[in-house]
Amino acid sequence: MSSLGDWIGVIAIAVFALELAGNAGVGLVMTARVLPGFIVGPIAGVFADRYDRKKLMVGADISRALLILSVPFAQNLIYLLVVSVILESLTLIWGPAKDASLPHFVKRSELQHANSLSLIAVYGPWPLASLVFASLIPVASFIGDNVPALSGLAENNQEALALWLDGLTFAFSALMIWTLSIPASVHRDTKFDLQQAKRDLVEGLTFVTKHRQVRPWLLGIGCTFTAAGGVFSLGPGFVTEVLGGGKSGFGFLIGFLGTGMIVGLLASGALTKRVHKDVLFSSCLFLLGVSLIALASVGSLDTAIPVASALGFFGGAAYSTAYSLMQENTTDELRGRTFSAAYTIIRTGTLIGLGLFPLLAGAIGGFFDGRDIAGYPIPGARITLWVAGLFVIGGGVLSMRAIRAGRLASPATPRPGFFIAFEGGEGAGKSTQLAAFVDWLEARGDDVITTREPGGTAIGEHIRKVLLDPACKDMDPHAEALLYAADRAQHVAEIIKPALEEGKTVVSDRFIDSSLAYQGLARGLGLQDIYEISKWAVDNTLPELVVYLKLDAETGLRRKTSEPDRIELEKDGFHEKVADAYAELARIFPDRFVVVDAARPPAEVHREIVELFEERVEQREAAGEDDRSPTTR
Repeated sequence: MSSLGDWIGVIAIAVFALELAGNAGVGLVMTARVLPGFIVGPIAGVFADRYDRKKLMVGADISRALLILSVPFAQNLIYLLVVSVILESLTLIWGPAKDASLPHFVKRSELQHANSLSLIAVYGPWPLASLVFASLIPVASFIGDNVPALSGLAENNQEALALWLDGLTFAFSALMIWTLSIPASVHRDTKFDLQQAKRDLVEGLTFVTKHRQVRPWLLGIGCTFTAAGGVFSLGPGFVTEVLGGGKSGFGFLIGFLGTGMIVGLLASGALTKRVHKDVLFSSCLFLLGVSLIALASVGSLDTAIPVASALGFFGGAAYSTAYSLMQENTTDELRGRTFSAAYTIIRTGTLIGLGLFPLLAGAIGGFFDGRDIAGYPIPGARITLWVAGLFVIGGGVLSMRAIRAGRLASPATPRPGFFIAFEGGEGAGKSTQLAAFVDWLEARGDDVITTREPGGTAIGEHIRKVLLDPACKDMDPHAEALLYAADRAQHVAEIIKPALEEGKTVVSDRFIDSSLAYQGLARGLGLQDIYEISKWAVDNTLPELVVYLKLDAETGLRRKTSEPDRIELEKDGFHEKVADAYAELARIFPDRFVVVDAARPPAEVHREIVELFEERVEQREAAGEDDRSPTTR
């Protein structure tokens, strides 16, 4: 809805600017919509990674609605330019927050489909928007002629109705997003810290410029939009002068280009079931360059239309696949900044294609004006598109290096182990289910290491006694958190890492998520602080699968038959807070967490855990991740 409104708004604002200041006004407004991408774009990702993403999106939508609604009341070019800059800035904040949130709602195996549908929702309404805008003009005139209070609509201000409709679609978007439960980033803050924001910005820029896979993917996206911008800017003249298709011919060409893009977006999900995503992306980018050269080489509109369809297909498939690759290979704490970089690169590529290509074609055309080779015309537009196609092919070749980077991320031998942790509140049945699962693993021949925390090592057992001793009831929560981190550091160094390096399966009764739930959220020490302490303690070693056994706190405590320890003796709704904390962690870390209803019979719970484990192993193998150690992710 908001995409449809935004496309209508772009047309309406262009018309509004034309009436205020002619063609120069249109150029200034379009420039104002592009410039924030280079300034606000990188900063927007910091907000998406540091603050509540739901509030960011809702706030951006409401602000855009109010700004759009105000435009018809201010017949001033300066105001329109300011509004255009702010609108684009808010869009740059909204987009990364949305893209970073998507993996919390969708399974890893379905991200490709979700991205395809999301991108179709963005670009699909484009043709419809022009029809809606055209139909609104006579409606606005009718209302202006028959409703005295809105007589201004009939006086060369018909586009105001389109702008108001645009504002209402943003309000609708805000309402829809407000109904969703969107997990905040792990780095969630409540107040702005300029120094921390600077550090986050530098961290994000360093990541996207140095990551051996993300960098080529971003450059590939840039190539895609540069090619699209070049077709749009050079297409009208090329179709008219070289292909003899006229203005309507260009409309047909762009229509088939858009149709090919939609088909490519839809088909990419099915293609990734047969081809690795990184291979698919590189191949589509390479073929996009080939198609661009082919489009520039044809001599008739009939031939150009199927080539334009292929161009759109490869561009759509590459775009969707690149988004999925970045979502899958970027941690949640960096995802917003990664996608803000993508938005900046998209605008840079578009600007190059729209602005630089015509200048380059004009310069080349001035040198080759009227020349041909054996009757084959070589105007500046054709040569420019050839050069652009070669650059896109180069981007495809460069992105192929990302495939090699992914395959060589860690040694292929020995085969990396699998790390799984069982989590849950008191009495949830972790010990019972863990034992049954380990028996199942060993029965099928897996080399399994079973451990627990606190404990699991000689040093850890001493720490466990202190942590669970009812006599230590006055222990400060900060001391408690640090003792758990100390136990976990020894646990990883002595037991978990060596076992994983030997290719064994490690099954642990509790791990890092217990501290996040109990100390970070339930005790209110702060998720971010406990997360950083714990990640440092375990040297970034995290379980690939966390089985959260969900059971209400009251039922779990009633199940306990042994003498209660210090944690089990907690009162004042502490265990209810722990249950809520685990539910929040499951939303924040969907790539690691699976939620299992532990209130059912044990045999039924065990079967589900086995099925979830087998599904995760199949996904890992299908994604070609057998060569990647869990400790590096």
